[in-house]
Amino acid sequence: MSQRLQKIFALAAIALLALNLRTAVSSISPVVSFIQQDIDLPIVTIGLLGIAAPLAFALATSLSYRPARRFGVELTLIFVVLAIVGGHLIRALAWDSTALFFGSMLSLLGTGVGNVLLPVLVRKYFSNRIGLISAMYITMTSVSATIGSLFAVPVAQAAGWRLSLGQWALLAVLTLVPLLAIRKNSSPEPKPPRASGRRAIWRSPTALAIAGAQAMTSVFGYVSFAWLPILLIEHNGVSELQAGSLLALFAIMGFPVSILVPQLAQRFPKLQAKIVYLSAIMGVTGPLGLLLFDDPVWLWVIAIGLGPTMFPLALTLMNLRSRSQDVVLSVSAFGQGVSYTIATIAVMAVGITRELTGGWEPTLWILLITAALSLLAGLQLRRGAMVDDEL
Repeated sequence: MSQRLQKIFALAAIALLALNLRTAVSSISPVVSFIQQDIDLPIVTIGLLGIAAPLAFALATSLSYRPARRFGVELTLIFVVLAIVGGHLIRALAWDSTALFFGSMLSLLGTGVGNVLLPVLVRKYFSNRIGLISAMYITMTSVSATIGSLFAVPVAQAAGWRLSLGQWALLAVLTLVPLLAIRKNSSPEPKPPRASGRRAIWRSPTALAIAGAQAMTSVFGYVSFAWLPILLIEHNGVSELQAGSLLALFAIMGFPVSILVPQLAQRFPKLQAKIVYLSAIMGVTGPLGLLLFDDPVWLWVIAIGLGPTMFPLALTLMNLRSRSQDVVLSVSAFGQGVSYTIATIAVMAVGITRELTGGWEPTLWILLITAALSLLAGLQLRRGAMVDDEL
């Protein structure tokens, strides 16, 4: 196979895999009320489903190392896609809340490993087009989040919640085609030097800043995917269909920033810290608007959606602030492990405070404070340091 054809298949694999990275996350909360008609789902169980995504992603960061280093990225991603397919099917066939949670965890563990390995795949095949390809796959990730929430309720109304959840298995199956085409390129990833090993990564202030920036976006993303529809229904009095549409609006805000931010970050390094500041300002504005004003709800949802502007920045910086492929893998696993662990705690805190207070004001304060703290990441990124040099 020619090198050109290999790159075409690699590009298709990156795009299709990115389209699968958020469907399992965004497709379930809009149809909770439909699932409750067949399966008992108390608020605690809904909370567990909410933490499934960040918890699985945090666990996946440690699971991604060994298979990638032993079998290579391409073969590992084939198993990842099979796990995603299996998880979607189990959720669609779930007979109780335990099966629903297990199916979610299986699909999300696969998705989490994909989160870690996609930047490595970009570096392997497109090292001279990191900004452009990162923009493409991060945009596809935003598309994934949007279609998952946008089509969830209409399909559930027309054909039931099982088809609504299970339909995404077909999209995952399609991803196997280009991955199988490049499977022979899969070779063990080199072990990083001791100075850039997983433990040493804590010594890099830039790696910590990247992890902090991604933590803010993870908190906003997974709190919103888990709780935003219910929050808007109970706090703002919107309908179920409106809540699903507003969640899609939240996800759509990732489109423009996913296209622009990676390329801006690569071409204009001085803008990287300013992107963090803008993201923090939007992250403060959205929750504050919902706290102080009832309308217009859509405007505050847009602001909350622009809060995770630094998500595509963080993913791009994993490559831009690393000199070698092994450090990209280390920074990716470290940053995503930290961010998803924090997001898991945040989603759990939201469920606990909602159960204790019966209201959503504490949730909005959690988002507001998280956004304000993310300004610290921008201060570090202003220095322009490379992770390898700091190690």
